[in-house]
Amino acid sequence: MKFVDELQNYLKARYPLILIKSTEEDRLTMDLKLVAKTLGHDLITWSIASGLKSDNKQFDNGTVEPKKAIDTCESIAKTDKPTIFVFYDIVPVISSPQTGAIYQRRLKEFALNIRTNGYRCNCILVSSKSEIDGSINSEITVLDYPLPNRQEVSEQISKFINQYKGMKEVSVDTSTETLSALTSASLGLTYAEIENCLARALVEDHKLDINDIKSIVNEKKQIIRKSGILEYVENKLSLEDVGGLTVLKRWLELRGKTFSEDAKAFGLNPPKGVLLVGIPGCGKSLTAKCIASAWSMPLLKLDMGKIFGKYVGDSEANIRQALKTAEAIAPCVLWIDEIEKGLSGGGSDGGTSSRVFGNILTWMQDKTSPVFTFATANNIRNLPPELLRKGRFDEIFFVDLPDFEERKKILEIHIGKSGRDLENFDLDKLATMSGEDNYGANIRLAGAEIEAWVKDALMEAYARKTNGEGGADLSMQDFETVIKRMIPPMERSIPPEMIAKVIPMAKMRQEDFKDLRDWANENAVSASVSSATTSNSNDSLGGRRIDLI
Repeated sequence: MKFVDELQNYLKARYPLILIKSTEEDRLTMDLKLVAKTLGHDLITWSIASGLKSDNKQFDNGTVEPKKAIDTCESIAKTDKPTIFVFYDIVPVISSPQTGAIYQRRLKEFALNIRTNGYRCNCILVSSKSEIDGSINSEITVLDYPLPNRQEVSEQISKFINQYKGMKEVSVDTSTETLSALTSASLGLTYAEIENCLARALVEDHKLDINDIKSIVNEKKQIIRKSGILEYVENKLSLEDVGGLTVLKRWLELRGKTFSEDAKAFGLNPPKGVLLVGIPGCGKSLTAKCIASAWSMPLLKLDMGKIFGKYVGDSEANIRQALKTAEAIAPCVLWIDEIEKGLSGGGSDGGTSSRVFGNILTWMQDKTSPVFTFATANNIRNLPPELLRKGRFDEIFFVDLPDFEERKKILEIHIGKSGRDLENFDLDKLATMSGEDNYGANIRLAGAEIEAWVKDALMEAYARKTNGEGGADLSMQDFETVIKRMIPPMERSIPPEMIAKVIPMAKMRQEDFKDLRDWANENAVSASVSSATTSNSNDSLGGRRIDLI
């Protein structure tokens, strides 16, 4: 149901006090005028600067005072003329510790009289806050004023473009493709924000075209910063920067195309999201960053630590605000890193974690906005079973330690980023050295450990260069020198203080990883394609294997 239709029903039902949460006074006023005209009601507005105003009536300056204004409104209501009273600035007034109680009481009395005396009127309070402290709360019905939909955004952009398309001083691209791209990027912004970023883009280079999407994205960054809970993550990575995870990448590539209007017309809905469960350091967080870049969407990181407030109700309000902000920015990717840490409070926090968790579950189940939820988890023991139910996520993927081919690809990526010629390195040998042939069954280096191995080898090469020990650049010998520090402790002779730093994670947490694989075999799909060079042991395979063809 459209907002205008919903509001009309509330007004017809004579709801005495309606709080509309919005910061868009101009657009809301236009809708209120439309509603008043449709219903045949007078529309009278109040602000703390101008007092009462109407197209049909004149009011004295005394109505700037809130009580005087409410008294005047009730006098009008007694005339039996259908009227909508709109108060723009009254919420801060009635929330004031000094005088709020007086004005709340007067407004409450007016609301009670509307209901009991049959006044043909309604009071609408406009505010950016959805809650008011005090007894008046029981009389208030809260409505959220939605942000402009796609059609409204398109009309607003078209209106702006038409203002400048004939001017010689500027170049304006009026193509359907540009209008559609600008519209998609502007979803989640208010009319004022859209005009601001389009005007800034036009001023910067006297052009308005598809390249100005960057200005719109920057405007969205401002919204995110204001939230204080979400973080806008900038990166220039792509899915090619992720070594392996073939199944997951293929899945994401296919779903990335479903956010378009063409896909919607075809009957496809955007995906809800995925949950990545797996071993630390195997590319879960990196994949989140790469998705957003690959799909040309903003990446928002939800910090569960910032959700939990010290006062009762703060945590629930914070998560609702964070989710609303994400929806306002949509289409976007919402990254919830290590989701289990925010949902593990149990009963020790008075049920706060459970309530926050409930808000997240409800939102994930019911959301219709194009927000792709990308959640990661390391500890499956702390994952509530409700989170894993179908409908929350489109799929649950398991990320295991990289197999031979994946390790080879990871080495190729990181050595390549160092600016070295890959022809100078035996990648097959390096991939073998970082796997089970060197460490034993089911012991392989994680992606993060391989990255650290490359960095340590570079450090080794630089040390040789600065010490004049021969060899001016990175070599296979440097990799071999470093890897010797990462063999099981019983097979090497190094100082005890070094042991914790060099034991592969898969060695230290072997039992944990086995439990994780067992769980994944029942509950998740493997993010990778099993390679012929992977260990023959079934214990090393986590998650169901699916065919790409």
